[in-house]
Amino acid sequence: MNLDGQLQQIIDELLAHGISLDLAKKEFEKKYIVGAVRRSSGNLGRAASSLGIHRNTLRNKVGILNIRLPRDRQQHRVSPDIQKKK
Repeated sequence: MNLDGQLQQIIDELLAHGISLDLAKKEFEKKYIVGAVRRSSGNLGRAASSLGIHRNTLRNKVGILNIRLPRDRQQHRVSPDIQKKK
């Protein structure tokens, strides 16, 4: 089955279950973004590029759509110098 046929099948199922256009668009966008982020191994710059949008736009969409991205533990670790000052 081609892409058009697959989309039509999904649309028919959503309509049969009474899913609104707004909810369908929101859920599709969330899953599409999560897929792009996964494919880029969490690199938002590469994910944004693959989506054809700016990194800041992607970051905004992640916030608006309440998408929880996995955090990089290395990036958010407190340095030993800062821990000593506490």
